[in-house]
Amino acid sequence: MDVNKIKIFIEAVESGSLLSAAEKLGYTQAGLTHMVKALENELGLVLLQRGKFGVRLTREGSRLMPLFRELVSVQEKIRSEAHLIQEQKASIIRLASVASVIRTCLPDILMAFQKENPAISFEIKEGDDRIYQWFDRGEVDICITSNMIRRDEFQPLFTDEFLAVLPENYPIGRGETYPLSRIEEDPYIGSTCVHDCDVEELLDRYHIHPKQQSTYVDDNSLISMVARGFGISLLPRLVLKNCHEKVLLAPLDRPCSRNIGILCGEEGSSSLSVKKFVLFLKNWNFEQYQR
Repeated sequence: MDVNKIKIFIEAVESGSLLSAAEKLGYTQAGLTHMVKALENELGLVLLQRGKFGVRLTREGSRLMPLFRELVSVQEKIRSEAHLIQEQKASIIRLASVASVIRTCLPDILMAFQKENPAISFEIKEGDDRIYQWFDRGEVDICITSNMIRRDEFQPLFTDEFLAVLPENYPIGRGETYPLSRIEEDPYIGSTCVHDCDVEELLDRYHIHPKQQSTYVDDNSLISMVARGFGISLLPRLVLKNCHEKVLLAPLDRPCSRNIGILCGEEGSSSLSVKKFVLFLKNWNFEQYQR
């Protein structure tokens, strides 16, 4: 049965006129009349009464009308679901993230998400401040980063606390806080990674100027240098999650943290897959990585 003929039949009934329905649908009246007649012949029933009053349903037509409407609705649902399936099959989410997220929580998130959405795959790029460039150039769909560069579209996910990273023999008691102002006296090692911008921002907020070593290295090298007594540093808890060096980690004496969140396109421009992943991220339990 041609569902298109049924749609035309429904329009004719709702318009109350074959001429009005033909004009609305872009058919000639003769062409539309022919399709309605073909539907009646296929079913072996007269569905419309025709007269000066226009058209109205026969008793048989009235009985079939709810089923006709249901058939049209089912066809639309099938097409919508087929489109969704095709979109998901071809769906690839281009994701950029800071290294600390990739090394800790991101694998758990991706495995859980793909368990629910096996047809969605990912292209993953690790970056620092380049993440913003990739996003602005449309090279990635979604970024997981800190809000070191203030962006209105940034959506926070969780707070990542900064800790003092100290040599094992540093004179501090168990459970004691590290006075942030002491950074002006202790030799401070800076990181080349993205969170060092967050450190600079929070030190500026407290008007603290570190006794800076002329050293900028990546996180792993930084921690190794601290372990060997070259200086101290500040790093986010997430970066220190898999730290195996012999260093002391001490909480700070005042609130110091960074926000980790997402950047993605406007809701109307994002694909269904990206929207699903964003919602998944917002519902994820990030507290388990902050202990």
